[in-house]
Order: sequence, then structure tokens, then C-alpha cells
Amino acid sequence: MGRKPFTALVAALLAFSTDLGRAQDRAWDESIDSARRAVASKQFDQAERILRRARSQSRGFEPNDPRRVVPLMELAKLHLNRGDYALPEQLYREADPIARDAWGSESPEYASLVNDIGRYYHLRIRFDEAERFYKLAFGIRVRLLGREHPDVAASVNNLAILYENQVLYPKAETYYRTALAIREKSLGAEHPDTILTLEHVARLLHKLSRPDEAAGFEQRARDYRTARSESLDTVDIGAVGSSQVDQTPMLLERTEPDYTDEARIANHEGSVLLQADVDSEGNARNIVIIRHLGLGLDEQAIQAVRQWRFRPARRNGQRVACRVRLEIAFRVI
Repeated sequence: MGRKPFTALVAALLAFSTDLGRAQDRAWDESIDSARRAVASKQFDQAERILRRARSQSRGFEPNDPRRVVPLMELAKLHLNRGDYALPEQLYREADPIARDAWGSESPEYASLVNDIGRYYHLRIRFDEAERFYKLAFGIRVRLLGREHPDVAASVNNLAILYENQVLYPKAETYYRTALAIREKSLGAEHPDTILTLEHVARLLHKLSRPDEAAGFEQRARDYRTARSESLDTVDIGAVGSSQVDQTPMLLERTEPDYTDEARIANHEGSVLLQADVDSEGNARNIVIIRHLGLGLDEQAIQAVRQWRFRPARRNGQRVACRVRLEIAFRVI
């Protein structure tokens, strides 16, 4: 075989190998995305099957391949979504050294992992371990990103919640205000993360018996959330009040709202009061918040009610749209 045909063969083989590798990478990414979608739609068994296959496949990768970390982290999140708080600990322990080899101990990716581990221990009420990982993530982020980066604010906010949980209120206030200042400067006043910190500050000020200060932060948070949540598809469906119908809407199918991690680790409880128009097909439309709870629970309540199904109201034997109020309670279990 001449040199040119041989060179061409080698080039073709290399090209084939490269294409095959890209195809495998795409297949891997698609499988992980599929698992994440399954978790989001609460198809946990399907997600677990996909992630266990990915975990098995990842064992064949090079020791420093970051893909070896991904199924471990996603499985940990899956179990947390299921309410299983025991299994993630072993998964995080396995992921930690792999992540250090893959990304390095001074990398944004590794900081994100140890921050997740901190939140896990926070949820388990293991405060010393949570603080250690939170501070590790904070230190990495400050060194890499500077003190005014949103990721640094996230670490400071986590530490503030931790200190609040430990009834170290003055220390918590200092950390909350630091996180708020960073988020307002780097993200803007109306960013969801900024609003979360406003709500944290308001809640803490109530605990410190400073209701007037708390009210100012609460009002700012409500105004920003209302501005963000105003529906662009609000439609006048001619809904009448419940006193104007013979039979009010009856709930037939109920989807329970998710509890946000932010609210869970803060032990934030209460109820959201909503107003909704139940149309003549039994769907909730034009949902408006009457009483806020904050920390992402308002949005979770709206998302759940959008999936509820009702038996429509009736007036003179005909189905009609009817305006109702719905109270959604959140309790930390």
C-alpha cells in the first residue's frame, strides 16, 4: 500500500473515531437531560433507571473524567426530591474525590459540589458539617470570582440561614445584609435571588422584634414578586362570584406543591392564599396571590393549582366560570 492511501486510511479512521466520540457524548448528554426531565415531572423510577445506567457506564471513563461525577450528583438530588435523606450522603462522599481529580479543588465546579453537600447536611440538621462545606465553597468562590460575585452571595446567604437556624440572629443578620448587598449590585433588585434574600431579612427582623423594619423588606419583596408574576395571558372569562352560583366548583384532582429547598432549610412554614377563576371546563385560570409566603413557595403554589382539576360551578343548570379563593398550606415535615 502506498503512502497516500495509508495516510488517507489513518485520517478516515481518526475522523470516524472523532465522530463516534461525539455521538457518544451527545447520547450521554441526552440521557442525563432525560433523567433531569423525569425528575422534574416526578417520574422518579424512570429517572433512577437512567441514572443508574449512566453511573455504570461512567465507571469505564478515565479517572479524571468529570462525567463520572454527574450521575452521582443527579442521583443524590433525585433521592432528596423523593424525601430520602439517607442515601445521598454516600453518593456525595463518592463524588467528592472524583470531582477534585476531574475539576481540581480550586474550580467553580468543585465549589458548586461542596455547596450542594453543605445544603444536604443543612437539611439533615447537621450544622457543623454544613458550615464546614459552606465555608469551603465560600473560600473557593472568593478566591476565584472575587467578593462581589453572585455565587459568593449564594454561599453567604446559605451561611446566614444556618446561623439563623442556630439562633445566632445578629450574626445571621450581618450575613443576610451582606448577601443582599452583593445580589442587588450584581443581579439587580428584582432578580429572584435578591427577592429571596429580602424575604429572609424580613423574616429574621420579625424574630428580632423589629416589625416596622421587617414590613419595609416584605413590601419590597412583594412588589418585586408581583411585578415578575403578573400574567401576560390573563383572559376575561366572565367569572362570577361564588355567591352567584347554585353549585361552587369542587376539587376533583389535586397536585401537591413542592417545598423549595430554600424554605425547607429555613424552616419556613405558613400558607399561600390565591384567587383563581375556575373556567367552565374545570381549569384554574387567572391565578393571583392574595397572601404571600415567599421563599419560592408562592410560585410553587401557583404551579400546583394550575394542574388542579375541578368540577365546574353551575348556575341554572349550566356550567359557568367562577372566582374562588384557595389556601395552600406548607409545613416542614
